[in-house]
Amino acid sequence: MDKKWAEAIELLESALKRETKDQDRALTFAARAKAFEVAFEYTWKCFKRAADQAGLEVYSPRDAIKAAAQMKLIADLEKWQQFLNARNLSVHDYIGIEDDSFAKLIAEFLAEARRLK
Repeated sequence: MDKKWAEAIELLESALKRETKDQDRALTFAARAKAFEVAFEYTWKCFKRAADQAGLEVYSPRDAIKAAAQMKLIADLEKWQQFLNARNLSVHDYIGIEDDSFAKLIAEFLAEARRLK
């Protein structure tokens, strides 16, 4: 993983740790959603680079996640597909995600991402 990826993971961790007060709940959620999106984007692009180097064809985040599982970079393909689905939902529908369940998913993503270092 590269420097930009590490910075994105640190930013996401900071966003998740931020205390949420009622008056800024929407702002905190939006910051978490954007930080998650950026961290996820850097992660799948790192998977893509690894796949390209291994001679695998990757055209999308879903392909990159499957290639990462094939290369044994990740252990739980289904979990990473959940992260992708959450990323897609957070990008297109901030209102449709419950804050507590999204925070839990971000924490799971962070745990999995830390294993990639």
